[in-house]
Amino acid sequence: MDLSIQALKAAGAFSPPPVKKDIAWHSGGKLQKATIYIRQESFVELTERWKEQDKGADFLATRIAANVLKKDGTPVFTVEDVVGSEASGHGPLSAELTIVLLNAISEANGAGQDQKPKK
Repeated sequence: MDLSIQALKAAGAFSPPPVKKDIAWHSGGKLQKATIYIRQESFVELTERWKEQDKGADFLATRIAANVLKKDGTPVFTVEDVVGSEASGHGPLSAELTIVLLNAISEANGAGQDQKPKK
């Protein structure tokens, strides 16, 4: 391949559009379900979040707020929504929903996918 922007696009070298994910968690003893869209992260975004963590930012809350989207591509959460605050009017997300969201982000970014053995 001759390296060019067109060749890189064809090879999928740039961050793709958000991935649709169906999630489920329990709240009040009842199963809850939702459809979300996960923005896939680039190297730069991930390392910038690590740097912000050194400045006191909550890495996981920032990751959820930046990557969990509505169908129209706008964020579902702010960091304050995730960690809860007096201004948001509610406490932090439940542990189960937090884990489900982080798993969806990881899956959309390719983590945990089984590699097919090469023949």
